[in-house]
Amino acid sequence: MTAEEIEILTRRLTPRPQSINFRDGAEFLLKDGCPVTVEVTVKTGIRQKLTALCKQYWNIAPELTVKESAAAKKCKPEAYQIDISAEQLNITAKNWQGVANAFKTLRQLAEAIRGTEKVTGYILVPCRIKDYPAMPFRGLHICIFPETPLWDVEKQIRLAAYYKYNYAVIECWGNFPFESHPEICWGDRKLDKKELKRLIKLGKELGITLIPQFNLLGHAAGARSITAKHAILDYQPELQPLFEPEGWTWCLTNPATRQLLTDIVLELYEFFEKPPFFHIGCDEAHDAGSCFECRKHELKDLIREHILYFHDLFKKRKTRLIMWHDMLLEMEDERWQGYIACAAKKHHLSTLYKELPKDIIIADWQYFYDFKNRETPAWPTAKFFKKEKFDVLTCPWKDSPVIESLGNMAEKEKLMGMLETTWHISHTRDSLNTILCAAHASWNPAISQKEYYTEIIFIVFSMHIRHIIWDMKIREYEKTGTAQYQVDPGHHPHQVS
Repeated sequence: MTAEEIEILTRRLTPRPQSINFRDGAEFLLKDGCPVTVEVTVKTGIRQKLTALCKQYWNIAPELTVKESAAAKKCKPEAYQIDISAEQLNITAKNWQGVANAFKTLRQLAEAIRGTEKVTGYILVPCRIKDYPAMPFRGLHICIFPETPLWDVEKQIRLAAYYKYNYAVIECWGNFPFESHPEICWGDRKLDKKELKRLIKLGKELGITLIPQFNLLGHAAGARSITAKHAILDYQPELQPLFEPEGWTWCLTNPATRQLLTDIVLELYEFFEKPPFFHIGCDEAHDAGSCFECRKHELKDLIREHILYFHDLFKKRKTRLIMWHDMLLEMEDERWQGYIACAAKKHHLSTLYKELPKDIIIADWQYFYDFKNRETPAWPTAKFFKKEKFDVLTCPWKDSPVIESLGNMAEKEKLMGMLETTWHISHTRDSLNTILCAAHASWNPAISQKEYYTEIIFIVFSMHIRHIIWDMKIREYEKTGTAQYQVDPGHHPHQVS
């Protein structure tokens, strides 16, 4: 097999496997009755899932052999091995999660048999693939704005699962209709809870756990600051005492605030079916402690007691908190120059981390770096929190060199993983620079991604989007691709009637 052929086949795979060796020889035909052997630790329930997956991916009914083996017991969680010859397709994995990952790779590698108008089957070239994730936590942060239809969220969840992410943080921006507090929601922009519940269950089926996020400090407006909108106060000014005077941060001295937030987070916890993690935000609280009552207290004491309260609330439920890192680091500190740190020196928050439980997961968001005029980034903030015995998630955004660099650092430092953020740019080419790039960086960061920054990769990415479209059985033009419309889709492609 030539180097060009190997490149053509390899570039189809997202994320790139740890080891893949293509061989010469006749192709394996994915058709009705083709022999497929799957080795696992416990085979109960595997056959039924395999039958459904083969029907979904290739519309075939293979001759399945499912057996338990010693080789499967040696596999790491989520890992798999694929062996393909002209006569046989063999898959070895510890459990269903690994088998499902193998089938995702096979779907990307398979191509339809040529020479006919319609599909008669697919081919797989002979090869051996050994694969496993570099990080235990591979997450995608998905925002649901009032403008975001839930079918679009489903596309993002399905694509994340297809790219072997295992977590998705779901942040609703002022549009979750709480039963406990219906006032904490845009009055005319409520999402469909039944549909969101379906997506939570779908995520579990696809192998991706949905994690709720609700901001318990800054971002209390439930809206992007540049829009000057406020999900609660725009319609209900009588609720001003719950917030600092500017409305951006919750008022931490008001007991009504804590009771309301307790009701809200527990409702989300139950709605998301008791997830193992809960994201409490806590970033960019620029006006924290500014009201006449909060000014009487040390801000560090207020924030510490606030976080400890919710930590203990969730610890009783065996759920770990995730929080953004930036309010724990002073922006004036020379150690963090060139990196994200948002606490003002006057607030005396630089030692707050010492008083927080070590089972809180620190989500360290670092979005940009000037690679042209500076040395290779040290990413000191993540290393700092790791040294202080916290589990750390590195959290890039849309800058692909930053994503790649953070992935390499996270693997080298043995961090907990990566949480890729998307915010308002999860469409068009931006989606390539977020979800695809981070899929490589969190699964196999040892492979440089620079080769991916070409036009052909967006075409490959488009094919993967098409797989998701087929799975969703979409038939509406606006729901295909990565944007609703081809002409000037912008960063907010969704039209609201």
